Amino acid sequence: MLIIIITLFSFFTFQHSTLSSSSKENSSTVTSSINNLPSSFSNKSGFISSNASEILLYNSGGTFTILGHYQSDSAYSMSEAYTPDASLLVSPFIWNMKFANGYVNMTYDGPVLNVDINMTDFHKISPNIGVDGYPGVMYGEECWFPFAGHSMESPLLELPAPVEDLPQIQSCLYYSLWLDKGSIDDFSYDIWMSQNPTTTYLKFPDVEIMIWLYHQEEITSSYFKYEGSFVVPSIVNGSHENLNFSVYILPHTGSGDGWIGVYYVSQQQLEGKVTVPLTTMVEGSFSFIRKVFNNLNESEYYLDAVQVGMEFNNDSTGTSIMGYSLYNWTMQVQ
Repeated sequence: MLIIIITLFSFFTFQHSTLSSSSKENSSTVTSSINNLPSSFSNKSGFISSNASEILLYNSGGTFTILGHYQSDSAYSMSEAYTPDASLLVSPFIWNMKFANGYVNMTYDGPVLNVDINMTDFHKISPNIGVDGYPGVMYGEECWFPFAGHSMESPLLELPAPVEDLPQIQSCLYYSLWLDKGSIDDFSYDIWMSQNPTTTYLKFPDVEIMIWLYHQEEITSSYFKYEGSFVVPSIVNGSHENLNFSVYILPHTGSGDGWIGVYYVSQQQLEGKVTVPLTTMVEGSFSFIRKVFNNLNESEYYLDAVQVGMEFNNDSTGTSIMGYSLYNWTMQVQ
């Protein structure tokens, strides 16, 4: 599969079509309009002690667009957004598209990433999988598909890093979602761990951790094993809360030799400004993994990369019209 890599700087802007404003006005926001979010929002989450240091992960290099569509393998196009402290790799990653009309439009308008999905007549590579793609961003290193690259990193968090040596990381996402047709499977973190940080492909016992902050999909497949719940301190739209996540283990993803999946599924539908203790959830995943594979522990693993994005699915007519805005991503490191 040909992967087109496009590096876009602030002076280089694609001519592109976007979803019309009338289409967005007619769609339903998942919760409230972002303009009505609490005035208590600020760049500082105030979640951990004042001696913590921040990694600011929003675009600081001007405005650019990356398009993903059926033609020219652009479903796997890639760009790099340069942030105040690092960089993020960006891809529409429409990994389950066999054919479709339309596009995924990912536009950085200054610091804000706006993702518009407008696709019809969607035909899946794997029709039994209810996901079309995962347009999003990545911090860290993935030597495998689709990114197969390394973002610029802050010295506060250089990846890959041994899991047992990770600093305490509180990750704050400020985002909104909108939906017209199709479904938002999840808005989530997608976190990758391997025993060999130079691996170019994933297999057992590599680990994928998904943290579903918002989801319309429910896990019902018998392949997923429910292993309990996990409660973490958090901040949601300025309020301290204990968030409860249901935890599922997928022993093998895709095949008998496939990697392990850990799914944290929020029992609330979260939107706005949400801070979670990322290190706590990464390390905590091993207590659930050991319920299925009792010989695995964190001392054997590296944290390779952290992705943020939205898994989406088309409706029964093959149509997906939806999107999200990522206003800010901040990691506090202690």
